[in-house]
Amino acid sequence: MTLSTPLRHLNLFPAQLSPAALDWVKVLALLAMLVDHINTLFINPLSPLMYALGRMAFPLFTLIWAMNVHGSPGRLQHRANRLWMWAMVTQPAFMLAFRHQLPVYALNILFVFAGVTQLLALHHRYGRKGLLTGLLLLAVMVIPLTPGSFGMPGLMLACSLAVASAPVSPGWRRSAGFLAVISLVCLNGISHLIALPVETLLFATLPTLFLPVLAIRVVQQYTEDDGRRFMPRHFFYIAYSGHLTAFAVVLVFIR
Repeated sequence: MTLSTPLRHLNLFPAQLSPAALDWVKVLALLAMLVDHINTLFINPLSPLMYALGRMAFPLFTLIWAMNVHGSPGRLQHRANRLWMWAMVTQPAFMLAFRHQLPVYALNILFVFAGVTQLLALHHRYGRKGLLTGLLLLAVMVIPLTPGSFGMPGLMLACSLAVASAPVSPGWRRSAGFLAVISLVCLNGISHLIALPVETLLFATLPTLFLPVLAIRVVQQYTEDDGRRFMPRHFFYIAYSGHLTAFAVVLVFIR
């Protein structure tokens, strides 16, 4: 995968990752997600350090998704269907776990990947009309994704990395890279920059930009280039849905 020039110059994401490195990135993203959810659901007041560590989960998951989504263009609709299914299966556990933090209409993060994969599938099959239909779908999803799944910046990051990883012209890659950087800056805490500039930069904006880079560099340094994948297929979906279910059950008994 070759990402856009701006992304490479800022060292935000790697040009390539071996199969084993991809799985280790998944492990780090899963750990960051667990830290973030434990902090949100069980710790009061929130730990700023745990919050900062959790900021790298979504960018890492989005990068992995973008690196894999174009593997078989003819199977894009199949990928979208699978993501829609897992998103809907996970939603009850998500609603129960976050019932005290989020409004009832909030959607879980799998809907971000399902929506953008659906956009790609529609574009692949129907061209410009499919693209417009997919964009309308994402526009409808912005409001329910905003409370707990990054809203517009999250969709922008997924779309931009999908374009940057596709076989498109250098101009499109540069534009996608620029949009990815803007999305990362806006992903966490942008609305608090004026009121709490230092805290927002230290625990939200900068961790979102640079912790994913650190995680990837560490994985690249200690993983063999020809290493094989070691995680079961679809493990992320099972882990995401499973940990939310477990947390929801625990919360029922302690609250």
